[in-house]
Amino acid sequence: MMITLATLSARTGRPFDDHLDRSLTIPVLHGLQAQGDLLVMPVFLVESTDWRPVPREGLVLLGGVHPHVLVADPGACLWTDGPDGRAFDATAPVYLMHPEHGATGLAPGRYVTRRQREWRGRVEMPVAD
Repeated sequence: MMITLATLSARTGRPFDDHLDRSLTIPVLHGLQAQGDLLVMPVFLVESTDWRPVPREGLVLLGGVHPHVLVADPGACLWTDGPDGRAFDATAPVYLMHPEHGATGLAPGRYVTRRQREWRGRVEMPVAD
């Protein structure tokens, strides 16, 4: 099922910036994805016994002024804290929302998240979106 930014915003109560077209359909994709400074990578194994359901209002994967929020239908996604970032396991399409970037659809699967970083000489710097 394909949904629009307007539908996703109405479902979650989370807004998008005014410059985004609310009628855009959000594609659901497999594989490595990036949304601003957040990377989402498919994995096969995440060692954890503390899997929790994604709350109805969504789960902030990366906070800040413009948070990246994972949203899912009830019972469709579990999450856990990993050693380098949050991980999630989806049995149906889930969506990653961001006020400035819109939304990204992720196909069912298991994913880990990482914050994008830049290397400046010998120093690692987090990217601020």
